[in-house]
This record gives sequence, C-alpha cells and structure tokens, in this order.
Amino acid sequence: MTRTSARPRSTVRAIALGALVLGLAAGCGADSGSDEAPAVEGPGASEQEDAGTADDDTASEGAASDDGAASDDGGEAPAAGAAALPEDADLATEQLPITAEKAVEIGLGAAGGGELVQIEIDHDDDVWEWELEIVDGGRQHDLDIDATSGEVTEHDQDDDDDQDPAVDVTSPMPYAEAIEIALGKEPGRVSGWDLSSDDGRIRYTIDIDRSGGDDVEVEVDVETGEVRVDD
Repeated sequence: MTRTSARPRSTVRAIALGALVLGLAAGCGADSGSDEAPAVEGPGASEQEDAGTADDDTASEGAASDDGAASDDGGEAPAAGAAALPEDADLATEQLPITAEKAVEIGLGAAGGGELVQIEIDHDDDVWEWELEIVDGGRQHDLDIDATSGEVTEHDQDDDDDQDPAVDVTSPMPYAEAIEIALGKEPGRVSGWDLSSDDGRIRYTIDIDRSGGDDVEVEVDVETGEVRVDD
C-alpha cells in the first residue's frame, strides 16, 4: 500500500500568497501607463493637428498686427489733428504744424524728386499755406501745401526753361536766422517769408508788420547776410 504524504497547510498558504502578490504587481504595471492619452490615429488625428496649427498661426498674426498697427501708413503721419495757427500768428515765435523742412519733404515726394528753387509761406484763403516751386529734369512743379495738415491742395506742372539755382531752408542760412537778422533791422510781427533767387543771388524776403500798422519787406542775402529794406 502506497502512502501519500500531504503538504502542510502553511506551505499551501505561502504559495497562494505569492501568487496573489505577483498578480497585484502585474496589475500595477499595467495601470502605470494609463495616465498618458493614447495616440489618436486616422482622420481625427490630422484634424486635431490642423486645428492646433491654425490656432497658433492666428495668435501669431494677432500679435504681429498689434505690433505693426502704426506701420500701415509707411511712416509718421503729418501733424494729424494739429491745431491751426491764427491768421495773426507771429512766425518768429510760433511754429506751424508743418515746418518748412517737412513741406519740402512732402513737395519732393509729390513731384517725384527734383530741386527746390523757391518756397514761400503766407496766410491765404483762411489757411496758412506753403507754396513750393520744384524743378525736375526741365519740368516745373508748382505745389500748394496746407501748413496745418500737410495736404497737397494744388499741383501744377509745366515746362521749365529757367536755370534758377536750388535753394535750401537749412543751409547756408536757416530761415530762423534770416528772421532774426530781419527783426534786428525792422522789429514787428513776421507774417510770412520767401526764399528764392534774383539774378543768381539767393535771398530771404521776410514780411514784417510794424507796430504802427504798415508792413515792410526785409531781404537777407544767404551768403553775405547783407540786409536791404523794401518799403
């Protein structure tokens, strides 16, 4: 008769406990990767990627438009909204919204280049207005520019046979210096001025209203500083 020996109960329990531990460990390993969303494949994935790219592009365009909002005009706007000077303004002490330098820049841009041969500022038809004469390749451009807004209100062209020298409101004598010289000779209110040439000599003509009510023109040679009063 064969005798079969049975395993002690403690051994059986140990084996069962070991199997349970292994099972739990396997379960934990499977759960550890469950935090990551599974990759979406197929048409849904491409649509999500396209949507994300579009959102990024839209945000970039929005940022660019905010940064470049003022660049559409291609530069600084000429004195937008600036207050006009009154008719009785004194050009020796008050500055027009559109300076002489800016008026020349606007005029050359409208003419497409060339050389300035005459510039004048005065109050006409209830507005302060620059009048420029620019010559470019035998073509004369006569321009009127609003001294408050910078708008070119008139632009006429014609053939030019004259050989007038070019003038410059900054050199060799700036217009502010010419005004100062003229006032030293004839005190009063500067109501306008002109820079042009006569017989090849370039001079400023400063219009001055005397305190007594009459007016006078004072010519200042840009090369010599010589002054001549024309009553």
